[in-house]
Amino acid sequence: WLFACFERRKVLPFIVAQTAGAFCAAALVYGLYRQLFLDLEQSQHIVRGTAAGLNLAGVFSTYPHPHITFIQAFAVETTITAILMAMIMALTDDGNGIPRGPLAPLLIGLLIAVIGASMGPLTGFALNPARDFGPKLFTSLAGWGSIAFTGGLAIPY
Repeated sequence: WLFACFERRKVLPFIVAQTAGAFCAAALVYGLYRQLFLDLEQSQHIVRGTAAGLNLAGVFSTYPHPHITFIQAFAVETTITAILMAMIMALTDDGNGIPRGPLAPLLIGLLIAVIGASMGPLTGFALNPARDFGPKLFTSLAGWGSIAFTGGLAIPY
């Protein structure tokens, strides 16, 4: 298995917990700022569920730059997620034969900053599908509909 010290039976509960946590965080943000969203939609004549409404939906989730294709966005997200996961596994898993160092959190933070600065403008660098799916699910239920999943593309992003 990828992690020598991580049991397979924990994978699904971790995915569900991360997705639920991201969903709840999006719901909390929406609850706190709901009136601001409504005021902005009214003043800017923004209709939820349209491409123009994606700017507000972007508060909750990430969407690709309008000038890149789905394939390009998929390649970017796959690459940066693989890089991040490889580095996290290399720096933090005692089962890989290399003892953990005290600089691991700093190095992971720097890596995320570099990924964000270099690739963030292309896709928003969700990095974790659970972190992106939970808010998209909430946004869809909060009135944005299917465009919350597609981001205006032909297929879900």
